[in-house]
Amino acid sequence: MRHPGLGTVGAAVPDPPPPLADRVLGGRYRLVRRLAQSGMAEVWEGHDQILARPVAVKVLHHHLATDDAFLERFRREAVAAARLVHPAIVATYDAGTDEGIAFIVMELVRGQTLREALADSGPLPTTVAVPIAAQVADALDHAHRAGLVHRDVKPANILVTEQAGTATTVGVKVADFGIARMETDDDAMALAQTGAVTGTASYLAPEQVTGDPPDGRSDGYALGVVLYEMLCGQAPFRADTDLGTALLRVRQTPPSPRAAQPTVPPPLERIVLTAMAERPDERYQSLGAFRDALLALDLGSLDQADLARSRDADDQQPQDEPTGELDALVDDALIDGDHRATPPQGTLPLPRPVERRRGPLAGILALATLVLVVVGLLVAGGGGGAGGGGGGPGPSPTRQGAPVAVTGARSFDPLGDGEENDARAGLAVDGDPSTSWATQTYRSRPFGGLKSGVGLVVELDRASALQGLDVRSPTGGWVAEVYVAARPGAVLGDWGRPVAAVDGTSGDASVELGEARGGAVLVWITDTGPSLRVEISEVVVRS
Repeated sequence: MRHPGLGTVGAAVPDPPPPLADRVLGGRYRLVRRLAQSGMAEVWEGHDQILARPVAVKVLHHHLATDDAFLERFRREAVAAARLVHPAIVATYDAGTDEGIAFIVMELVRGQTLREALADSGPLPTTVAVPIAAQVADALDHAHRAGLVHRDVKPANILVTEQAGTATTVGVKVADFGIARMETDDDAMALAQTGAVTGTASYLAPEQVTGDPPDGRSDGYALGVVLYEMLCGQAPFRADTDLGTALLRVRQTPPSPRAAQPTVPPPLERIVLTAMAERPDERYQSLGAFRDALLALDLGSLDQADLARSRDADDQQPQDEPTGELDALVDDALIDGDHRATPPQGTLPLPRPVERRRGPLAGILALATLVLVVVGLLVAGGGGGAGGGGGGPGPSPTRQGAPVAVTGARSFDPLGDGEENDARAGLAVDGDPSTSWATQTYRSRPFGGLKSGVGLVVELDRASALQGLDVRSPTGGWVAEVYVAARPGAVLGDWGRPVAAVDGTSGDASVELGEARGGAVLVWITDTGPSLRVEISEVVVRS
């Protein structure tokens, strides 16, 4: 038997599995057709006969389903995976056994795997590869904080999804959380000899190759390899055998992405090489840090440099070089009826695509409309800080801290035309609640699908430890995040992580800032609420 990660090992020939087509598992999940197969399981399109919805059913190979200890680990990890609720993680609905058939029931995602997309389209431009990697990093960070390490991050476990609307948006779904972590250090070899997946050779971290315990940083290494492959069109380490490929990781330093693909910008190369550092202590210490490094990139500037290099390279290529199609990234490999899976919130395009010359990237370049998607991802990823909304009155003397003097206010619209009723921004800090600043009125929430947010920046007369923020607003139902920085940032990534949130306020709101130190505060509105606009009559910052 050939083990997909480590080569060929011996194993007894299992009894033939029972036929699966049209089987009903657990009294409710009818298997419709097989979609994929791996060394551990088959994935079937199924139909939940109770809830009348399509599902994906992962069925363990018969020889694994007869191992009681393995089945118990399978059950425990399926339960753990079901607790992961994240827009970039394939949801786990159910698990069980039925007459010797062990199965997991999951969300059925419309799209194709990143592996299929790369095979069809070759290297991806930075404005596509970086947002995909940032979404995967955010999903892995969420799992790690819940105590679940994936251990088998690879393009085949990343689903690329599309949603059609006024413009094309692209998101990802990370799969196989319920299986990958079952392989504990004590039983990894036993599982390998049964044919169970312990990781794919091209993406194993060095510590996985040498048998040391993997952790979240091992997932970060694998994602670095995936990002390298998205940018360069090939994996960084290649040998004649799977085992040889795995061993290269402990014998060689990671190769330069720019050596394989000169269009890779130097700042992005540094991120890739940090993620793929041989020693875990030299990598990003969390997937959140990896994600933040990606979000801090100015994709607009990188894309222009990438475009110039691509044009130079294209001038050297044959005129009849084949091109791809947008459908190369999104097709019907996994079908969910007539419905498309929703990409993570905030995954929004530019109003117009970035044009590029012919070449192997041409079919993907329509997706360069995602140049600002990583900014929206930071909004979707959230985290970091307490928050809350309320319908109480404006500033109250009983709240902790005294008002801080402000020097002015301005709108913050990095995803739009650069300003949002900026001439009226000062009315939000003039001390007169009868005057106000307001966003534009949008045709739908949030922001008519044009962008993921807009904000109001309040500049203080000095940097200090801030206690709280009070907002008076005659409009309700809006959602916002609050950022604090030493000085106003040009893009959302410059502000760091949010320190508080206003969620569905009925109008006025007060949030605590936890003594975050700074000289500027950003109220970043992510949902206009039912009014389709947000009006702010007064903002008070307390220190």
